[in-house]
Amino acid sequence: MAKGNDKKVVRGTHALLLSAMGNLLESHRERQFRAGGQALSRAAFCAQNHLVASTVAHIETGRFLGLTFARLRHYLAVTHGTSNPALATSAKKVYDGLKEMERLLKRL
Repeated sequence: MAKGNDKKVVRGTHALLLSAMGNLLESHRERQFRAGGQALSRAAFCAQNHLVASTVAHIETGRFLGLTFARLRHYLAVTHGTSNPALATSAKKVYDGLKEMERLLKRL
């Protein structure tokens, strides 16, 4: 493959991974936060847990790299009901790795 095609494949894979991570976080939230047998809407979840709806939307649609890690960590603490250091450390490594991948692609 040519260099341009390789970069296109890596960018597509990167975008797919971000999207899948967002879907995973959203489905976890929907399974954990229910009312009357149904998942709470994003707006209801945000109101109930004092979160900013646009921040949650960014996270759950795979655009969390545009946010600071502190916001992602706060979201994870709310959805998991605890500020688990092991989870935060693991999430930080993934976040940093995905951010670095973006920088690397720009340099190649």
